[in-house]
Amino acid sequence: MLQVLDLVARAAGSEATVLIQGETGTGKELIARTIHRQSPRASGPFVAVNCGAYTDSLLASELFGHKRGAFTGAVTDHAGVFEAATGGTVFLDEIGAMSPAMQVKVLRVLQERVVSRVGSSDERPVDARVVAATNAELTDLVRAGQFREDLYYRIKIVTCRIPPLRVRRDDIKPLIVHYLKQFCDASAKTGIVLAPATEAELLSYDWPGNVRQLRGEIEQIVAIVEPGTVVQPYQLSEELRHRTAPATGSVGPTSPAPGSIVQPPLENAAELTYQQLLDGWTQQVLVQRLESCGGNITRTAQSLAISRSTLYALLKKYGMHGQD
Repeated sequence: MLQVLDLVARAAGSEATVLIQGETGTGKELIARTIHRQSPRASGPFVAVNCGAYTDSLLASELFGHKRGAFTGAVTDHAGVFEAATGGTVFLDEIGAMSPAMQVKVLRVLQERVVSRVGSSDERPVDARVVAATNAELTDLVRAGQFREDLYYRIKIVTCRIPPLRVRRDDIKPLIVHYLKQFCDASAKTGIVLAPATEAELLSYDWPGNVRQLRGEIEQIVAIVEPGTVVQPYQLSEELRHRTAPATGSVGPTSPAPGSIVQPPLENAAELTYQQLLDGWTQQVLVQRLESCGGNITRTAQSLAISRSTLYALLKKYGMHGQD
């Protein structure tokens, strides 16, 4: 993820179109918003549209806007997302679901930097950076003739691939801690902890739904248990449950088991954003790598597969130092 964030930092300052690829639930929109926040367009709007959620006619209206009277129900002029995002960023989510006919229209917008509202021949200038995302393998769709090759090469100027959660297992425990705290704070429940066996189930699971699925799992745990509960494996969702509930007895308030993941005290309940959580992970990794490399900047940057300039920027951001 440090390498992903390094790429994001490098690409954010440019006007290049970015293609974000990754499985469902890996956080593609989070990365798109991070690119926007770190770009010169950060003060402008970030406008997102899910290309797979509309029919062609509705998607055309959503992207390009429409003129009053263009179709039944068009009672006023409407600006599409390309116009609405002037000075900012357009996020085209699930662009792989876009029909070939719509792909032609979007390609023209990207090439000519103009847009025509549905029902109008007037061309309006487009001043928005485009970030696209997909959970599909676009190269396969290109070979199958389902995605235009020219559009593919137009949107993949910079490509950012987010790894699934199952191949970055070190992220699972911090995410559990983060979401357990978040949902306990939101519901004013204290003392909810995970039994070691429950934690082991969560850490060993492959999470096909990635971060979104893990978040939902922790949310349902907090929803169904009482404050002070040590959560047992049978209280997990059906997808994760590998054992049944005990025949007798119940689990209630008790002291946390050794090694349990503990929800932080409610009095420290300033809710972390996911970006703040990423910052926390980054600092931990930097401290560990600097120590293992004897504080040497060059070796530390090489071990993280990032540039020295990026490492210097991170160290400055977090008030840390190394040795040349």
